[in-house]
Amino acid sequence: MQSEENCTGKTIAAIVPNYNYSDFILERIDSILSQTYPINELIILDDASTDDSVSVIEEKILSIRKDYPSVRVKFVKNKENSGGCVFSQWQKGLREVQSDYFWIAEADDSANKHFIEIAMQKFKEYPSAVLFYSDSKRIDQKGRVISETCSDWADMWGEGRWNSDFYNDGKDEVINYLGETNPILNVSSVVWKKTGGLMKIFDEAKDYKVAGDWYIYTRVLEHGDVAYSAKPLNYYRKHNKGSASTVVKFLTEYKEIVMVQERVAKKYKLNRDNIEWQKYRRRGMGATENKKNNGKRGKIAWLVPDFNAGSGGHRTIFQNINYLIDLGYKCDMYVKTLKPMLPVEIFDNVKKWYGEFKGDVFNDYELIDEYDIVFATGWETVEYAAKMNCKEKLYFIQDYEPWFFPMGQDYLAADESYKYGLNGISIGNWLPAKLRKEHNLNVNAFSFGADLDKYKRLKDTKKEDAICFIFQPGKPRRCADLGLKALQMVRTARPQTKVYLFGSKKMGTYVEEVEHLGILSVEECNELYNKCKVGLCFSASNPSRIPFEMMAAGLPVVDLHLENNLYDFPEGGCLLAEPRAESIAGAILKILDDDDLRKKMSKKGEAFMKKFPLTRGFEEFGEMVERIIDGKKLEQKECVRMYKSDAFVEIGKLEVDEDMEICFKPEKTADQIWRENLTIPQRIYLKIRYILTGR
Repeated sequence: MQSEENCTGKTIAAIVPNYNYSDFILERIDSILSQTYPINELIILDDASTDDSVSVIEEKILSIRKDYPSVRVKFVKNKENSGGCVFSQWQKGLREVQSDYFWIAEADDSANKHFIEIAMQKFKEYPSAVLFYSDSKRIDQKGRVISETCSDWADMWGEGRWNSDFYNDGKDEVINYLGETNPILNVSSVVWKKTGGLMKIFDEAKDYKVAGDWYIYTRVLEHGDVAYSAKPLNYYRKHNKGSASTVVKFLTEYKEIVMVQERVAKKYKLNRDNIEWQKYRRRGMGATENKKNNGKRGKIAWLVPDFNAGSGGHRTIFQNINYLIDLGYKCDMYVKTLKPMLPVEIFDNVKKWYGEFKGDVFNDYELIDEYDIVFATGWETVEYAAKMNCKEKLYFIQDYEPWFFPMGQDYLAADESYKYGLNGISIGNWLPAKLRKEHNLNVNAFSFGADLDKYKRLKDTKKEDAICFIFQPGKPRRCADLGLKALQMVRTARPQTKVYLFGSKKMGTYVEEVEHLGILSVEECNELYNKCKVGLCFSASNPSRIPFEMMAAGLPVVDLHLENNLYDFPEGGCLLAEPRAESIAGAILKILDDDDLRKKMSKKGEAFMKKFPLTRGFEEFGEMVERIIDGKKLEQKECVRMYKSDAFVEIGKLEVDEDMEICFKPEKTADQIWRENLTIPQRIYLKIRYILTGR
């Protein structure tokens, strides 16, 4: 039985909105009536429940009127459901309130008996406060405590602020905390001062499906201050999946987060730090601030393997995502990282390593929306894509990935990815021919291209007697040792020729005539191509983009005369050599020693690439996506061999001067370099093996 006296002389009403919570409503009412500070009014609202809530409540009211005669009880029953608009119910409850303060006590929650007593003490201590809330315990459906606090949820800033009581100016609270995220996790933890304008604010909140309570708190605190108790006085019930609190669409939540944040930013003219925290909150849940990523023409999910700096394949993915977003498609990228990372960290890595990225980033391969297309982008992602419920499941194929591995379990796993039957879109003309013939896949391709605004001839750059070599020892298909051996032969014949290595982290020490430049920016790559006389780039599988970018800058290219390079490389702009060190060295020397040949190759390569700007590949890809979205089949185009000359073969024997050392003295072993570039499944396998065997 409640005491008839209170310590402040102020009255308080409890509003209990209910819908189908007959299992919890009696506990909730008892938690209200057992408060050590007396409740003056009990206003119960039922939103046309379909369970036995009404009869349970009506029977309970009979006993309340007998045992608590001083409590004014009002039961408001809706004949029709309000359609899930909780704020309509809040308004109905508020209309009935005659007290000075009120508590919206949700029907499935509970409370410590001292909750209202402590709240009213705070209001007495801080007369200008219009809002009080406390920490909460989380309980399950059976009332068992599953978390002693929710302060960790509230503290996005990691300050420990919610570990102690506090009082704050309302506007300051909005600017520095509520303007960025909502630390008031459950309305049942809140006690409100009844003030003018609340009815209008509740009405405005009806524009929100998820963040309406957050919006209300920011509005209410325009008119007064906030007090907080660190004691977990509220018991917030966490339901299993399927409850109203967990089935809300993720993207609706994101949209409303932006709405609240932008309103606060506009009203209070937030500083740069506050704006950055707002962006962090958005990206921390997986989304960016890009308003163009809206999906007017369709929605596409991209499943992307983990990545590091310098991956040309990932650069191609990100560029095509940006292009589709500019066309009006919504593109969401899902990345499964071995190291636990926030989406904001993944997003920042993309920007740091690859430049502008316009898509939204999510961690893991669990889709949060319905999509028109889901793209697998690596062999590790195909199985996930194949199981997803999506209209079109496609494979964005950039290489013949089984060749990345020796024959064994990784080779077989990569080969298995072609057996799920996902039709593909590829880059270049060799892959479609191979995949159609050997795996019976319907694969179409867009062209290799180069960004001609960035890869171009520079007038004021002086040519050096130099070769640049894309050196990536962590990628076997790049044939790093074969290239070094060929370059050692070149330098035996031409000791004055300088060698630049690039494309991987700097490692080891070098002789004076060999310089390791590390991972370069696009601008630095173009400068390098302009000052060298020959560009050396190998790919033993699908061609790299790099030779095309070299040709766009007017740099003659030497690559391997293998089947994979014969469908996309032009005659005259590059020289494809037999894959032996002697023949590769001979091809390089032929270009270095023949000024006329070098000039002709430079012009032909540059002229060829004028026909293949990066936008051409984007447009071809965009047209294919548009046809797929429209439900049209892609017509398979014939793949024709472009490079028809035989391989360059060095007939004479090129000697190696052992004193003319080019090979670096590694700080890391080849095995260490290999391990640093492992795929996620390989790393997981080695980690498990280490746990089991210690090796």
